[in-house]
Amino acid sequence: MAMEPSAEDDKRQTSQWYDLYDLLADEMGKYGTEGIRPAGDFWIDTDNYGTLQHKIYIRNLELMKPSVIKSLQYLLRKYSGWEIVYQVSVPGPGDAWPDMCLIIRSHEVIDFLQRQFFPPDYQAYQYDGSRPPTAVEMTYYSQ
Repeated sequence: MAMEPSAEDDKRQTSQWYDLYDLLADEMGKYGTEGIRPAGDFWIDTDNYGTLQHKIYIRNLELMKPSVIKSLQYLLRKYSGWEIVYQVSVPGPGDAWPDMCLIIRSHEVIDFLQRQFFPPDYQAYQYDGSRPPTAVEMTYYSQ
């Protein structure tokens, strides 16, 4: 039976969530413009759901470059157990694409991408330490 998180656990999660949010905003700002509207290159979800996770919506496929993913992995090295859901959300042609993302962790990348939908210049991107999702992960992250 899972134990409920303590007040101290909640406080730590909240503190880390905000710290990591700021780091992610700074890092992603090196590569593009944040904005919830389609004109932005990316958007970092501002809701903290109490998990060890951030979600970034990617509107510009240039932000799928392996060097960007590696830089995010580097940020996570000080945040044990944390992950980033890096959700492809390209307006226009991407509206017809299936849901797909990368789960970025400090030590691995879980690759849910369906590259056949990407323009040719982006189909060959590969990520160090990546692997396909397990059946359990397919179920968990598709919710």
